[in-house]
Amino acid sequence: MGERETRAALEKRIAEFEQLSCDDPAQFYEIYQSVNEFIFEHDLEGNFTGVSPRFIGFLGYSREEMLCLNVKDLLLEKDRAHFQGYLDRVVENGRDEGLIPLINKAGRRRIVEHKNLLAVRADGTRTVRGIAKDVTDTLETEQALIESEIRFRTILDSIEDGYFEVDLAGNFTFFNDVVPAHIGYQADELMGLNYQRLMDEANARQVFETFHSVFVTGTPTKSFDWELMKKDGTKIFVEASVSLLRDRNGDPTGFCGIIRDISDRKRSEQELEYLAYHDTLTGLHNRKAFLEKLDDAIREARRYENYRSVLFIDLDHFKKVNDVYGHEIGDMLLVQVASRLRGILRDTDYVSRLGGDEFTIIIGGTSRPSPERLAERIIKTLGRPYDIQGTKIDFVTPSIGISTYPDDGHDAETLLKRADQAMYRAKEKRNSYSSARQDQEGPRPSKIRKLR
Repeated sequence: MGERETRAALEKRIAEFEQLSCDDPAQFYEIYQSVNEFIFEHDLEGNFTGVSPRFIGFLGYSREEMLCLNVKDLLLEKDRAHFQGYLDRVVENGRDEGLIPLINKAGRRRIVEHKNLLAVRADGTRTVRGIAKDVTDTLETEQALIESEIRFRTILDSIEDGYFEVDLAGNFTFFNDVVPAHIGYQADELMGLNYQRLMDEANARQVFETFHSVFVTGTPTKSFDWELMKKDGTKIFVEASVSLLRDRNGDPTGFCGIIRDISDRKRSEQELEYLAYHDTLTGLHNRKAFLEKLDDAIREARRYENYRSVLFIDLDHFKKVNDVYGHEIGDMLLVQVASRLRGILRDTDYVSRLGGDEFTIIIGGTSRPSPERLAERIIKTLGRPYDIQGTKIDFVTPSIGISTYPDDGHDAETLLKRADQAMYRAKEKRNSYSSARQDQEGPRPSKIRKLR
């Protein structure tokens, strides 16, 4: 059969269908048995003339009751005035479809999706045939989802914390407005970006390990610190929590989490930590830091069978500076002393201010140290005149005591005590140094000429 014959046969079948009445159950029995939709027919006045034989469904009326009703009986009061417009559309266009609210027998409002067709009966009268389906539950579910999404988005956009989602590869798939605002990106720039682009290698490794642990165990992590790099290169600290995202089958699809900018708190913690271990005047390590470092140095030396030396420095005639020029000038001199010490020490050496005019140095390295050589350099460097706001001070010199692990002690307290005792022996001559081992030998003054 050719294409023309096939099309002619199809058009004939359609014409025959349009001539059928949906009030004839014999011809539509199979359809009636297989569909749940409301199949109906009404005249151009709106009176039902045909209804699915066994239909009660969402309207709650029996077939006999439906055949006694007019379509307007099912409409809301406000919609009845538009019924004639509906009929005009059907007559003009030959069909109509859409959503319309109806009232069922119990008085409940239902949303119905309908598709209607203008047909002509065998006697030449026009009628409207259609099919309708109750979509109330579907629409309410969709509306609930929309409202839930709106509430979810409203909450996310109103909180101060950042919410993010990434796929299993770490690419951003969703975030609220706070996240790009935190790190200086536009939303379209951040979408699809991998989180590793926002941090250095060490932080990327830490975050990967955290995400991997959440992936393997399925257990969320409540809090960990994370350093991010903003688009302009500056860094911020965030506190993050991470959970695993799963699809409806329970398979992992990515991660979600909350980030909170804790840069101010982190800076405060760092400042407090700095103050806990540094001298506020000179910026050198303080007594607490020195004692902890000395303990560590001794443990390391014991482990590797090496030596460590401690130099205890006290400034000669410093009291005279405060008495003659005032404490402000004295403080400035201490700052210059600290600067000079930094200038002659190696990176492996550790210098501290114990308090007042007392300073200590731990000589680093693995070989046997030569503390006397360093003491000579310190005496030469600190003994030079100081120029402070036009005031020349040329009478301040250092006295230095030296102790060495393990020769002079095996713990921090003993080494510091022996270095302090040696310093007091050097103080008897001033501008000199003395070693703890000279308990037997007596003090040894510096080879450098005393300045005063």
